[in-house]
Amino acid sequence: MLFITLSEYDDMGKKASILSEGKIKLAPCAGVFYNPHMELCRDISSLCVGALPGKLTVADAMCASGVRGLRYKKENPNVKSLSLSDYSSKAISCARKNAALNNVKCTIKKADACEFMRKNEFGLLELDPFGSPQPFLHDAAYSFRASKCGFLSLTATDMAVLCGAHHAACLKYYGAAPLDNEFCHENAVRILIGKAILEFAPFNLSVNPIFSFSHRHYVKVVLSIGKGSDGAVAAVKSLGHVSYCPGCCYREARRLPLKENCPACGHQLQLAGPLYLGRLWDTPLLERMLLLNSKRKLSRGKEIEKILRTMLQESRIDAYGYYDLHTLAKKNVAPIMAVDEALLCLAQAGFAATRTHFCPTAIRTDAPHEAILKMVKE
Repeated sequence: MLFITLSEYDDMGKKASILSEGKIKLAPCAGVFYNPHMELCRDISSLCVGALPGKLTVADAMCASGVRGLRYKKENPNVKSLSLSDYSSKAISCARKNAALNNVKCTIKKADACEFMRKNEFGLLELDPFGSPQPFLHDAAYSFRASKCGFLSLTATDMAVLCGAHHAACLKYYGAAPLDNEFCHENAVRILIGKAILEFAPFNLSVNPIFSFSHRHYVKVVLSIGKGSDGAVAAVKSLGHVSYCPGCCYREARRLPLKENCPACGHQLQLAGPLYLGRLWDTPLLERMLLLNSKRKLSRGKEIEKILRTMLQESRIDAYGYYDLHTLAKKNVAPIMAVDEALLCLAQAGFAATRTHFCPTAIRTDAPHEAILKMVKE
């Protein structure tokens, strides 16, 4: 355990500025990465951690300033212990100062992330690298090898790769073909989950997504990890492919890709996968997160409530992808519909439909493609 007195001055002898984020105070350090634009991600992630069951042993394998892990510990009574590691000596020094500043007892160690994960076991493992978490997934799986259950929290910022702008790179790093289309951000989440499933399965570990979030330049997923070969096989069976028509926006998610032309307009289909085809959220978890958010005085609490309520509605609809109304109008030569108008039309036709947090001009619905086209054209 660490008990360190924080100096009023940084390593350059200048007066240190103290920031506030959530329930912690933070002293940024020269040469140590801290991104204030990720505060919303950390807000929502902390709510998710607080809504998880049991007493958690938490580790952030790439802690930098320590802000994420320290918030998890300070804000959530269910976090029993916290371990922070980083390969940078400057980062370790900064994390120690910030832990002392907030009177947080934790273990802080200078270590390579992969080595740190191989040698330790935790109830919740946080991987928030600069770029892709893909290179660290094998060692993360090794960390859970003896566990009956646990949680893995992943952040990916390599959106150009996951969203299809760099098709070859996605094939190389994730073993999946992406789609550069209107629901590419959901595809990005599903490709990331699919990669985690394939990395964990050989360890007889199942991966089940319980929370998924897309915002700005990143995606965030929280995965429930289970022990057992049957669960691992079932997780692999949740992978499949998406067939997409760039002509009319038709899409179909299935185990094996649809190889013929678009059944709606005859256009040649584009294929993505393998990727995860199942549900992206655990509905009870979202409900607990909403309750926690109502009790916390976060600076962006109203925005977070809106996001979580949208996710809650999305979690109740079994549908792959979402329809962007602007893209639909452009490709089908039709007027642009307002989101509320489209939702009303679909509800009157007897279909479930809601907004999606992935895109402000899009809807998620269980309506068949022909009903969507009819609505747009009429």
